[in-house]
Amino acid sequence: MKNDVAHEMLKTNPHELICTPEFQQSILKIVRKFKQKGGFSQDSEADITQEVTTRVLEQRIHYLQKNYDPKFGNLKQYFEKMVYNITIELVNASNRRQKVHQTMDMENAPQIATYSDAKQELILDELQKVQKFLARFQRQKPKLLLLMKLYSRTIIKPEDILNFKPTATSEEIQEILATFGKNYATYDDSYLYSKINQLINEVEGKTNSSEALRKWLSNRLTDLNVWMNRHSSLKYDKEALRNLIQLFFMKNWIIV
Repeated sequence: MKNDVAHEMLKTNPHELICTPEFQQSILKIVRKFKQKGGFSQDSEADITQEVTTRVLEQRIHYLQKNYDPKFGNLKQYFEKMVYNITIELVNASNRRQKVHQTMDMENAPQIATYSDAKQELILDELQKVQKFLARFQRQKPKLLLLMKLYSRTIIKPEDILNFKPTATSEEIQEILATFGKNYATYDDSYLYSKINQLINEVEGKTNSSEALRKWLSNRLTDLNVWMNRHSSLKYDKEALRNLIQLFFMKNWIIV
């Protein structure tokens, strides 16, 4: 794409510009470099690319429109510098989240947090909103809860498996728990989805790919994100939503 054409699109239709294959490829190229260097060990390239795109469109597009000048050089190169900085922010956030998982077992030790009564009420209210959202998926709720645990890297328990597959044998349960019954925060997304997809396909009688399963969950999480932002006074992005899901599954947390 010629620079003058891209610049005109930036001024008149920036969302369309960022979503063009050429600019999406620029994002993917940078994401892939970070993945190759060990960043984003938990997330797929597609998820990270989508997250970067969302941040550009929601938080940085006006900055880009206001500050880019053709005298600075090629727009795509200017854009890629912005994407690089956003990706660094996401890597740092991902690393912080991973360290938390490595240093604490949320399922085995009570989590004690000190909150004011107002904050306690706010947290409980947010968790109730998640409950109301899940109530909309009664038929698929066991599947959704199982995958939400995977997404948030929360330890899966035998009852989670039995809720989804009541006929699961002890051998089947132990095979699944060999991966998901302990801290699995450092495992790659593709590996985890391929493991859980075997169970999902067996119960549903399908032969769907693990990527199709990941997309199914991604759509449900998008629905949850929209639901929370619509019904809550708080603002949820991907990171905040993941934290909320982690909190939702903390069965023995204590607020004092």
